Amino acid sequence: MRAGGLSRRYAKALVDVAAEQQVLEAVGSDLHAVAETMKRTREAATFFESPAIPLTDKRRVLQAIAGGIGIKPLSANFLNLVLEKRRLPYLGEIALAYEELTDERLGRGKATVTSAVPLPEPILHGLTERLRMVTGKEIYLEARVDPAIVGGFVAQIGSTIYDGSLRTQLKKVRERLLKNEHH
Repeated sequence: MRAGGLSRRYAKALVDVAAEQQVLEAVGSDLHAVAETMKRTREAATFFESPAIPLTDKRRVLQAIAGGIGIKPLSANFLNLVLEKRRLPYLGEIALAYEELTDERLGRGKATVTSAVPLPEPILHGLTERLRMVTGKEIYLEARVDPAIVGGFVAQIGSTIYDGSLRTQLKKVRERLLKNEHH
């Protein structure tokens, strides 16, 4: 089974229990924090992936990382399970799947808006409201800057892309001109 599907299954099981215990958001933060800590330290990845290091040593180090962050007991138990099943290298993927499942459960959507220059707060707020109306979901917006899009913006929610960039509009004009040239 590929890691993507398996990571989603682990995340789903955790989301169900976390929702029951009313710690959905807190557990998501815990997973993200531990995954980020491990990602920043190349030695951590090597350590946890090594078959030569005993599970007890790995468990002790994982507890030290988790203790340093101050995570919930449910998160700690989940991390131990993931460690024992040798899935810890996929923790970042599990954390992303957990975040997606939490968003689905809470009726939220994450939107990414990319513009050529930073957009002022009132425009970002207006975009958030418009996307909320279009999707029917509570939207949280991640703003990015990419000068290559020239002007306008590109908004993405899940796999849906709303492209209002000047780059795309210019490309369409160019394609029409080339098409007319050949007729």
